[in-house]
Amino acid sequence: MAQKNPFADFFQQNDFSKVLEQYQTSPFDMKALMETQRKNMQVLTEAQQLAMENIQAIAQRQSKILSQMVEDNSALAQGLVNEGTPEEKMAQNAKAFKSIYERTVKNMSELSEMVSKSNMETTGLINKRISATMNEIQDSLEKTQKTQKKAA
Repeated sequence: MAQKNPFADFFQQNDFSKVLEQYQTSPFDMKALMETQRKNMQVLTEAQQLAMENIQAIAQRQSKILSQMVEDNSALAQGLVNEGTPEEKMAQNAKAFKSIYERTVKNMSELSEMVSKSNMETTGLINKRISATMNEIQDSLEKTQKTQKKAA
């Protein structure tokens, strides 16, 4: 599901590096800086899309869990209506409650793992890009300093 990124479109349609080239005293290579910012926007868009996909998966899983809970409650209610002594009904309900409780704990653990995995994936993308941005800025500064030394 490809979505248009208004930020990327804006930067593609407007070449700000040409406007900023007139400032020759700048410590940055403006073209490199603009490219870095374009890459940053691209990664933020990817991270947002990944987060949305993971949220959808979590919501679908929650829906399945809710359906299972409705079925479990229906089975419990039907167990109360069936014939039998109160002691027999209590024993059956105790087994059912134990089973439902164990399944609920397992489901909550699964949802927690899904959320954790989603967070790790999206922050991993962003952290990787931040590291690359710092390297790009450092390289740009070093390149500009070398150019300025040669010109002087």
